[in-house]
Amino acid sequence: MTESRISRRSLFAAAAALGLAPPALAQPARVWPNGARAAVSLTYDDALNSQLDNAVPELDRLGLKATFFLTEDNAHWRLADWEALARDGHEVANHTVTHPCALSGYSAERFEHSEIDRMEGYLDDHFGADRARTFAYPCGYLGIGRGGRHERFARYRRVLQRDSVVAARTTAGGPNRPAEVVADPLYLHGFEPTFEGDGVGPAIRYLHETVAKGGWAILVFHDVLPKWHADGDASVATHNKILAQITALDLWCAPMGQVFDYVESRPRWSCIPPPSPCRISASPWSRRRSSDPPRSPSGWSPGRQRRITP
Repeated sequence: MTESRISRRSLFAAAAALGLAPPALAQPARVWPNGARAAVSLTYDDALNSQLDNAVPELDRLGLKATFFLTEDNAHWRLADWEALARDGHEVANHTVTHPCALSGYSAERFEHSEIDRMEGYLDDHFGADRARTFAYPCGYLGIGRGGRHERFARYRRVLQRDSVVAARTTAGGPNRPAEVVADPLYLHGFEPTFEGDGVGPAIRYLHETVAKGGWAILVFHDVLPKWHADGDASVATHNKILAQITALDLWCAPMGQVFDYVESRPRWSCIPPPSPCRISASPWSRRRSSDPPRSPSGWSPGRQRRITP
């Protein structure tokens, strides 16, 4: 199919034929701290022992700070360790009390009281009220109760807003554009690099795309184990290779709340109208939609919290 206008490819081909160099592709401005071209936040869900035992030592060795989304059901088993982690500069945030995924049977009031208010109180009691008010949607589900998508999504957002949550992370979508973050902070894209297997390739491609676009990547991890066990896990070796890649790239790595505060404080990024509250990214990184139940060929549902038993 032919086009009525000259394409960029045609211009480059003509320039090559004349021995001319093609114009350089525009690079994103270095608007991030320390002159970085892009930002990345490392997030860990469910307050799992393997995160304390296997992920945190490597983070600390490299001088990287992360965000840990805690559930009370799991965090209380090693509360002193989580408190020490927060004192060391890592961020802890709300992932509900019990990690419920099937929310169609909840009213907004019941969910707010039993899962959000209670967890906010738990975090205030043990980590202080001056912490970042961020949130990660359990299972990546964005709606509460019954009804159409707009109605269910709006219901969830109102609950978070009443509890002063400033930013919330999903589990799908491409690198975040700063202007969209400002316009829609309760729909931050997250990417699970080992959701479908224990390889570094997806993370590397995602991070390189983030740098090329000058955006913000939010990576999502669950168990970090000596050996990969099931979908959603990361082996220690793969996890550490991803961290090494982050240190090698032109990235500013900081906890999610810290990056959000930086983005929100930059007026040059607040120049686009708010998007629809139920937008689902068409990015190739959206392997599963955040409004639908996740599925795994191994039978493990990333929507079901991995529980710790004594």
